[in-house]
Amino acid sequence: MKQLPSCHVSSQKGFSLIEVVLAIGIFLVTVLALVGLLGPTLQSVDEVEKTDEVSSIVNTLNAFLQNSSKINPDGSKFDAIYQAVKSGDFATVLVFRAYASPADSSGIGLKVGFQEDETAESLPAPATPIDISAAILADSEFADAAATIYRVVLSASSVLPTPTATPEKYRSTDRTNGIYTMKAALGDYEEGSFAMEVRIFAENPGPTFSSTTDLATLADEEPIFTYNTAVVR
Repeated sequence: MKQLPSCHVSSQKGFSLIEVVLAIGIFLVTVLALVGLLGPTLQSVDEVEKTDEVSSIVNTLNAFLQNSSKINPDGSKFDAIYQAVKSGDFATVLVFRAYASPADSSGIGLKVGFQEDETAESLPAPATPIDISAAILADSEFADAAATIYRVVLSASSVLPTPTATPEKYRSTDRTNGIYTMKAALGDYEEGSFAMEVRIFAENPGPTFSSTTDLATLADEEPIFTYNTAVVR
């Protein structure tokens, strides 16, 4: 009797269509979950970067007001800053990063100073004249801006020198275009520190940028940061 050849049956099994569909479904759900987390993560990173930038601007401004040798080199920084704010009820400081030269895009430095038309009221003789000319930025310097230009508006703070101080002696009780009108002349300001409200606005550089501050326009805009600081006699 002739023997039939034996048939080898493979023990390996393939994936069924249902298993493949389930695997793809699980993969897609995982991917969608990761994409959903990506948006808030990127937003958090952006917020951290903005916070760091604002912190850098605040530190730069405070260092400029307290320590800059360009503000009234032969006299009191307190007198110069007070008179600069008093002269128009506010003063403007501009902070931005600029290219070292138009031909060198790799060299970027930080610039900070008063706007070009900033002035400080003169003091009666024989007081030392106030000179802030070295701390003023020329309009031509903004052409080299490498990024956002930060306009910092300094004005009288709502914080009074002492809790018992009379507001009318130092400033108006109402705001005009977002600021208090200053009342006390330097000689009448008896306290050892001058409190200021600081409002920081972010503006784009370019041919339309103007260093001159329009308070009426800024009153309708939201500053990126507002805080109070003080200069000490």
